[in-house]
Amino acid sequence: MTEGVYELDIFHARTKPVAQRFNIKGYNVFVDVARFDQGGALGFFHTLKRRDFSLFSDAAKGAAENALDFLRLRAGITADRVFLLAHPRVFGYVFNPVSFFFYYKAGRPVATVIEVNNTFGEQKHFIQPATVKKSAARKDFYVSPFISPFAEFRMRIEPPGEMLTIGIHTHGASGTELTAEMRGVRRALTKAQLVRMFFKYPLHTVRVIVLIHWFALKLFFKRVPHFPKDGADAAVLHQNLRSQV
Repeated sequence: MTEGVYELDIFHARTKPVAQRFNIKGYNVFVDVARFDQGGALGFFHTLKRRDFSLFSDAAKGAAENALDFLRLRAGITADRVFLLAHPRVFGYVFNPVSFFFYYKAGRPVATVIEVNNTFGEQKHFIQPATVKKSAARKDFYVSPFISPFAEFRMRIEPPGEMLTIGIHTHGASGTELTAEMRGVRRALTKAQLVRMFFKYPLHTVRVIVLIHWFALKLFFKRVPHFPKDGADAAVLHQNLRSQV
């Protein structure tokens, strides 16, 4: 439960229907969500904004209260502190493909909430209790035009310590389609460290969104079949309605 900056090695490997790999380096911050109610400034052009995370959507509540109520109402799990692992805004811009909310009670981890974002400004949350180290959940959510919204996330997430290791693998009907791994080393959360990260990985948050579209374009030119968003959203809605009958 120590705030910090994680210097990251991020690896993605697509195996089906074509192979495509990339490895990039960057950084995330790991912060107590109480910071969001104190202005959110981290220093040297790095900031945190509540509106970047749908878990904080109730403006009548503080950030921590939002997050604690979400876990209690969705999963029946109580906690007393919440920490966030995510990209901060740099020069006012950020896109987080995925953010992680780590929950603690009396200093012990109790759960993780995974907030997945797509480039259309939509989010979906997945909950992994701390009693399990690995979990699986069907997406039922449009993330990539090149992966079915009905694929399954298989997640391996542990609370951050001196080292960080997170894996989210996407499985379809024919097996593993995408392997995503993130590993990191914790540094102190200081202005000096943020300056170091800024110059070592300049405009990292802009680079994230540019690379997402660049690798999607490469898949398009490789003629990988894609799922139009309207059709995928309609299919998810239909499936959800059927499950409620």
